[in-house]
Order: sequence, then structure tokens, then C-alpha cells
Amino acid sequence: MQQISAILPIKTRGRHYADNIGRCDILFSSLRHFTTPDLFHRFVIVVPHDEVEDVRGYARAWSDFPIEVIDESQYMGAFDDFSQRHQIRNWHRQQIIKINAPEWIETEYFLIFDPDCFATHRFDYDSLIVNGRAITHLKGRSVEPYYWEASAKLLDVEPHLDREGVWWTPATLSRSLCLSLQARLAAVHGTDWKRVLLANYAIDWTEYTLYWLNAERAGLLDRYHTQAVPPQRTLHADESVWFADKMQEWDAAHYFAPQSDGLFAVVQSNTKIPLEQVVAKLSPYFPIEIQPYERHVDPALKGAELYSAVVRKGLKMMKKLLGNGAGIK
Repeated sequence: MQQISAILPIKTRGRHYADNIGRCDILFSSLRHFTTPDLFHRFVIVVPHDEVEDVRGYARAWSDFPIEVIDESQYMGAFDDFSQRHQIRNWHRQQIIKINAPEWIETEYFLIFDPDCFATHRFDYDSLIVNGRAITHLKGRSVEPYYWEASAKLLDVEPHLDREGVWWTPATLSRSLCLSLQARLAAVHGTDWKRVLLANYAIDWTEYTLYWLNAERAGLLDRYHTQAVPPQRTLHADESVWFADKMQEWDAAHYFAPQSDGLFAVVQSNTKIPLEQVVAKLSPYFPIEIQPYERHVDPALKGAELYSAVVRKGLKMMKKLLGNGAGIK
């Protein structure tokens, strides 16, 4: 049987991470219903050092999948050198973990998940990989030009905002193209690729825009990626829930209907939509089991993360005024 791998970074402590175990229960419940665990050669869950034991305990509920819980501190030593509060950008660190996937997987292709994703239709290997290329959901780069511009600057390429590019999680990426991206960042900046990205925490690069722009530069996109051709479904539903006020009007029946497109959807975690509301919305379409878990709500940590976000915003404004593309420490 042909297999892919999966990468899932998890945090359970911070501004909007307290219910991530419950969100993972929704994700794995959907995967059980719409595919089979043996699709995955390895399902890698990467967590901060101080959360490893807790997550390993919770991961027993998902042990029908080939789960491997990874302590990020064993592989991400560069994180220790960027430990000032304003340098700690969890969003970017999770993206670095995704680019680092080749260190933990052996298959050419791997699915990237976040805890707030879930499947909406049945899928198997042939739903994801066609003629050796990954089905890829594309959007116009002009929708979020700042991400493409920031990543293009780091790679020393043009952003080509008039073109389309890969959309957000979930996505299927190539191990070979991730290695190519790592090598390009190291070559352009003359240092370890992780440090390049960490040093540029004040600009809005993303893992997907970096990945896509580098593959485009190398002329490798058509070798590893393709678009869905109907009746093949693309990866993303036409609409996910990105804002809290959209939850009530999001028509789940439409997106789970046989005639709808898209294999996955998202109820974004930072919307603070109660987990019970998400379960109520989705449970008519697949059985959901939520295990008991401890919610880590730390007002001091939330305050520190908010402070760091404000500092980074100030650094961004300063960088624009100075016209400086380098990272600010």
C-alpha cells in the first residue's frame, strides 16, 4: 500500500492553545471516519519540551495511527539562541518545524495538519497524489501579498504577485522540496536555515510562501505539484471559519455534502469559538470523541505573548521606516 506521512505541531499552553487536545480529538475523529490510519507511514507530533509527557499521555487516544511524539528541543537547538520574549513567535516556530519535516519522515510526500483542521470527505493516497504529484490548492498571491513579499526577500527572488500559489494548512508538501528550501536559505544567507528564519521574526515570512517561491525558482513545481481536475476534489473547502462571527452561518451540511468540493476545512483556533460549539456543528457528519484533558490557562503567559506581539509590531514599523530588510534582534 502506498503511504504518506503527516506532521502536526502542537502547543497546549498560551493565548489560544488551551483546547488544542480537544481540537486534535476532532481531527483524528475525522481522519478515522474519512480515511484509514494505515494511509500514514508515520504521524509525527512535535511539541515543546515541557509539554512532551502530557501530550504523550493524550496521544494514547490516537494510537491507532502510527503516532510518534517528538520533543522539539532535541532538534531545534537554534530556538535557545532566540529566547528573548519579543523573539518568541510561536507562529513562526511551528512553521520552522514543518519545514524541518524531512528529518523525521521517509516518504516523499507528507500532509501538514494543525489542530484546528478536520476532514470533510473520504480520501486515500490516490486522492492526494496523482501521477506522482501532490494535489495542491492554489490561491492568488495578491490575496495576502505581504507574506509573499517577505518570503521573496529572504530567498532573493521576485514575489510574482500576479501568479497563484499554495494555500494554507492543510497542505501536502514534498520532502525533496523542503530540503531544497533549506539549502537555498543557507546559501543565500551563509548560515543555518533555521537561524535565518528565527532572526527574521519581525517580518511575515511563511513556510508555504518560502516553499513555493523556492520550488518555482528551481523550476520544480510541475514535478511535485498539480491541481485537482474534477471530479477530483481539491484539498480545501470553498470556505472555512476564519472569524468567530462566521461560525453560525457556516453551512456544515453544504461542505460535507457529496457534491461539495474540498477534502478538509478549518475552524481557526484563535477565533476563541468554544470547543463545544465546534463539536455540535460537526458531530452530525462524523462521530467525535473528546477525551478529558486539562486546560492550561495562564494569564501571565497570555500577557507576555501579547506584549511580545506589540513589540514585534513596533519593530516592523521601525524596519519599514529604516528600509532595512534584515532581522532585528
